[in-house]
Amino acid sequence: MKLVKKIWLLYERQDLQVNLDYAAMMNDQGKARGLAIEPVTLDQLTLTMNGQGEPHVLRNGEPVRPDAVLSRMRQVLYSRHFEAMDVPVFNGSRVCELCNDKRRTHQFLSGLPMPFSSFVTAETEPPAAYPVIVKPACSHGGDRVQAVSNPEQWRLAVRSILPEPTLQQRVVGMPGFDLRVYVLFEQIVGGVLRTAKTGVVSNFKRGGDVRLHPLTQKERELAQRVIRRFHDADAPLCMAGIDLLYEAPDCPVVGEVEDVVGSRMLYQTSDIDIVSLYLDGVKMRL
Repeated sequence: MKLVKKIWLLYERQDLQVNLDYAAMMNDQGKARGLAIEPVTLDQLTLTMNGQGEPHVLRNGEPVRPDAVLSRMRQVLYSRHFEAMDVPVFNGSRVCELCNDKRRTHQFLSGLPMPFSSFVTAETEPPAAYPVIVKPACSHGGDRVQAVSNPEQWRLAVRSILPEPTLQQRVVGMPGFDLRVYVLFEQIVGGVLRTAKTGVVSNFKRGGDVRLHPLTQKERELAQRVIRRFHDADAPLCMAGIDLLYEAPDCPVVGEVEDVVGSRMLYQTSDIDIVSLYLDGVKMRL
């Protein structure tokens, strides 16, 4: 079987180090489909523009051109550069831009139900009512997500994040659990309910309990509204996660959309082989 050349699984180096098993799975599953998938890190790359204004890429000083990029990084500059070279990127730069700053995500999804949110700056005054969630707008994996109950806790939480972009949200009616809806090429493939052991951070890597969850009609309809919003903006969700929070048991709201979505939870709770399904979709589009 002839392999498609130079399909890059693109990471920042520190992220690749904790995802070597995933990269190996991608490589093995790719070979079974005639795809040669190789992990590449941003620190190996130099983005260039030649004298005619044409974009090119050097890898370890040598000019190269992948046939496609499977993006597992969050740097929109790189995604846009590959797209300017007419190299397909999954997910594309528009998804990267919209999903990796939660403030942009909420602006983009305006009109959909979501928690009351504020974009915090150094001049922002403490809120009048508590509890609230304070978190970095551009992080992931539950990094520095804090529930605060008074102005002093709020100030300490904000100081631990600024000058990074910071987001503040009202605590929803049912804190401590959320639903990760997995999306492949604009189709819902499954949902995993995450429950925090303590506090409000339910992320699997931080000890949250997980179980497969069949979506209710309201959950599915809300997730599909998110998918359509991205579709209409020419930003299709190729492999992503839509995280829903709850004001009440049957009242979901949009929490965020995960561009670089992990798959451990889905493999642990189901027999859905999301990597195989994803690579089938990639192959169809090359």
